[in-house]
Amino acid sequence: MAAVLLGGCKPISFLSVDLSSPGSEELPDSVQTLLLLDRAVDHRYTDDPSDTIQLRFFERQFTVDTILYDLAASDTLIRTLGHLLYESGRYDVIIPIDRFPMKDSFNLYSDSMLWEEVERLTSLYQTDAILSLDYHKTEVSTGVEREAYADWENASTNYIYGAVMKVAYIAQFRVYDPRNREVVRSHFLVDTLYWNDRDLELKALFRRFTYVKPALVESGIAAALRLSERIAPRWVTTRRALFLKGHPVLRAAAPLAMEYRMEEALAAWSAAEATATSKSLKSKLLFNMAVAYEMRGDLNEAIRLGVKSYETMYRQVTHNYLITLGNRRALLQPPRNNDVPPSSNP
Repeated sequence: MAAVLLGGCKPISFLSVDLSSPGSEELPDSVQTLLLLDRAVDHRYTDDPSDTIQLRFFERQFTVDTILYDLAASDTLIRTLGHLLYESGRYDVIIPIDRFPMKDSFNLYSDSMLWEEVERLTSLYQTDAILSLDYHKTEVSTGVEREAYADWENASTNYIYGAVMKVAYIAQFRVYDPRNREVVRSHFLVDTLYWNDRDLELKALFRRFTYVKPALVESGIAAALRLSERIAPRWVTTRRALFLKGHPVLRAAAPLAMEYRMEEALAAWSAAEATATSKSLKSKLLFNMAVAYEMRGDLNEAIRLGVKSYETMYRQVTHNYLITLGNRRALLQPPRNNDVPPSSNP
């Protein structure tokens, strides 16, 4: 959704819009559909209930440093990643039911897939490439402490309890391209998540302290978010100026923009621009059209119309907008020419 924020008597209104920002390491354009596999899961992985895992930690006084192979954490990573990649609008994603091809083996570290297998699976599921979690490790470290403090009012010594938990994860992904028989990307992710809390009552502390299994699952979500930010575009909410006041032509199309019916608004602005004789009105209509084309994803046409508006009548808002468009296009593709005006006023 988008909302127009009207600013008093100012001639410019502002539209809140969601625009895509490319990932820092997006996959080649030839890769549009992905098959997601989890080759890290082997026979060591279990899916024990949360209470069962927690009891093991409590039996050791919550002072533990261990590696846990949790199926839910690893599978959450894959399923969350699939959802994020699909919702980005950049990829189509398939997660098969049989997504753990190594589950009956023992792999300290997964070797690269055989290309015959890559070709068989991409052909079977009709995908361009395979995105595989080839290695996944989660290490959990927990501790509890008791700290004395003086209660001067009652002339006694009391205690405050603290609990801490760290979940460190390592995840390696490979992207297998069957057409060129090459690993087009390899992503190695390492991070640590922390939880800590304190309370005067030990039972009260652990009643609300995060359980180990949910923490493992959260680490899977964190890893999925990190990889998605690298290889998929992100949607960023920002504001765009529009001319919606003053001239009857602008006021007539304003409700369309305010209701986010930008294609209808664009048609109205285009028709009015074709017959406009006033330079002031024409430049405003061209500016609005540029914003509409940017929201379509056509940055080149947005810049062309923005430059035309700029040349028809100079406005600082147009100058600033062209700078913004130039910066956005630089993130997506190399600029073809110097069609963004200089920073100095004419």
